[in-house]
Amino acid sequence: MKAVIVIPARWASSRFPGKPLAMIAGVSLIQRVYERAARAKRASAVYVATDDDRIADHVASFGGRFVRPEGEFQSGTDRIAASLDLLSENYAQVINVQGDEPLIDIDSIDAVIEVLQETGADMATLASRLEHDDERQSRDVVKVVTALSGDALYFSRSPLAGAQRHVGLYGYQASVLKSLAALAPSPLELAESLEQLRALQNGFKIRVAQTTRPHLGVDRPEDVARVEHELAEKQ
Repeated sequence: MKAVIVIPARWASSRFPGKPLAMIAGVSLIQRVYERAARAKRASAVYVATDDDRIADHVASFGGRFVRPEGEFQSGTDRIAASLDLLSENYAQVINVQGDEPLIDIDSIDAVIEVLQETGADMATLASRLEHDDERQSRDVVKVVTALSGDALYFSRSPLAGAQRHVGLYGYQASVLKSLAALAPSPLELAESLEQLRALQNGFKIRVAQTTRPHLGVDRPEDVARVEHELAEKQ
């Protein structure tokens, strides 16, 4: 079984247009994400799935691989699903690494792939402990509650009893991803603006693995300085 990492990257972010090409300590955001993802031991290949020539040309300039799926997509997951037929070969598992997470933990990527390959779960994702009450209250922090089996029961932007912080790294069996992309957005997905609820509401199981290393994402221009500070601390 082979796993592929696909990084969705679009130009027209409402909060940060052109975000994939934003420079972080002299290197573009998308290049940092790509090169970090490529270090995962269990992944056989990495691609960027983009809608924009500027992003595609930049990925090619640093030696990365990209695909250009045609169409309008509701989410990064839908963009990745449309990319599967454009990859150089077939893969059993597909990992969605968000294109705005330059500090993503490499071991976490491998952990998600391991769950998919060893358990046969439909999907896999990550969670960590909520550290502060402001995280529990923030709608920018997605929360997840799990069954005793480790499968997700629900995701929400609102506070939930017994919740953990959801870390937005997703893995799919390729067949499951194709099935999900063929489904209409579900009522809960639309209510919470969380695409993973489409899977839960349609009966797919999402196994939640644990991590102690949640990572900083780049949602807005002001996040660049935070990430640069953390990169400097790691050096």
